[in-house]
Amino acid sequence: GVHVGYLSEAAGLADTVLVTGVEKMTDEISCATSADLAMAADADYEAAQGLSFAAINALLMQRYMYEYQVKREDFACFTINAHRNALGNPYAMFHRPVSREDYLRAKPIAAPISLLDSSPICDGAAAVVLCSEKIARELGQESLVHITASTVATDSIALAHRRNLLTLEGAKLSTQQAYQMAGVSAEDISFFELHDAFSIIAALGLEAAGFAARGEGVRLAREGEIALDGRIPICTMGGLKARGHPVGASGVYQVLEAVRQLRGEAGKNQLKDCRLGMTQSIGGSGATTITHILERVE
Repeated sequence: GVHVGYLSEAAGLADTVLVTGVEKMTDEISCATSADLAMAADADYEAAQGLSFAAINALLMQRYMYEYQVKREDFACFTINAHRNALGNPYAMFHRPVSREDYLRAKPIAAPISLLDSSPICDGAAAVVLCSEKIARELGQESLVHITASTVATDSIALAHRRNLLTLEGAKLSTQQAYQMAGVSAEDISFFELHDAFSIIAALGLEAAGFAARGEGVRLAREGEIALDGRIPICTMGGLKARGHPVGASGVYQVLEAVRQLRGEAGKNQLKDCRLGMTQSIGGSGATTITHILERVE
């Protein structure tokens, strides 16, 4: 939605665009919800075989642990960080910290994925207004944020069809295009609102975006580099894991939260001297990736 709004503005088709993301998931929380979400997976090789997204991501996590000799408890840092950041976000779904012990005791869903590796089913809505700088000034908006890059890239839907199971090719390509479009590199990004629907995707997302080498995403989290005071803060308002993942609204939420950071409106979670923020929303288990880079106007 934000990408299409950006294109409409850039093409001169609209002066002002309102982008909304809305999702209602809690009318019937049951196996039917997972079945509905599985429609975003490959129909023949995944959904028809009974694989939910938890199971699909469990396969990725199993392979990651085997190939890079990583332990399951090493992924705890992603969950702990997300819940810690959500404490400072009044709009987050969860306002409770999570410890390493909580993570290790969490209910298993699809080994090695547990309840605390997974983003929650929830309702939500978010909206952003896009317009030219001229119109924003006329409306009296003093704190401006520019979208300096908006890109989309795709990969195969089925995991079995991918060239490398542990590389999110769509995310990697989308990020590279965004860096080129904005004229920046990974070292210039102040914070990253990534798609942590499952903790394994957080690790793979960091690697695809160039913040860590292959197999090093978990190490980045383990060493505290993803915290608010770390080298590359992620999910600064709780992310999908703790703010919540209302699927149709999550991507707009990310852009909204990035704008608040860049405007200095993030409250307790405000980062120091942040100038460039990047958001990344992933469809399916990596089939579609939308990346935005936003810049504070000095």
